[in-house]
Amino acid sequence: MGSSTSDKVFAALETFRIELPSWGFANTGTRFGKFIQPAAATTTEEKFSDAGQVHLLTGVCPTVALHVLWDCPAGVQSTDEIKRFASRYAVAPGSINPNLFQDQEYKYGSFGNPDEAVRQRAMHHTKDSIEIARRLNSRDISFWFADGSNYPGTANIRQRKEWFTDGLK
Repeated sequence: MGSSTSDKVFAALETFRIELPSWGFANTGTRFGKFIQPAAATTTEEKFSDAGQVHLLTGVCPTVALHVLWDCPAGVQSTDEIKRFASRYAVAPGSINPNLFQDQEYKYGSFGNPDEAVRQRAMHHTKDSIEIARRLNSRDISFWFADGSNYPGTANIRQRKEWFTDGLK
């Protein structure tokens, strides 16, 4: 590799950053089950502590993605505590992830759910998530939509698209 190429590689590495997902430090699962680890973080503060240690060792992980239901147990009121954790462990809150899939009422979707009450709940949670992001100076909100149907022809895709359009305005 020539020196010009090496210089470009090293310059790129100087700006390389990875956002750590808070849930990566906890006991999380897959569709096959939840796998318990003895040293897994059990609180938001422990997740920040672990993320801070990773950033201290690597220097490339300055932010932690937060999952609203799992990391902000008091919703918008959690932001002051999260700011303290961020300061204490030298990592900033990163993207904010609303939870629009976990609860049973989201079985048929969130923004595309046929039940207007469920769509309204999803919208309220999304607005709270936006406020959390604003208060934490987070740049991004990352949506995980589990909307859809399990079998072809069992959902009105055009209607769901219209509900999504209305919800995302």
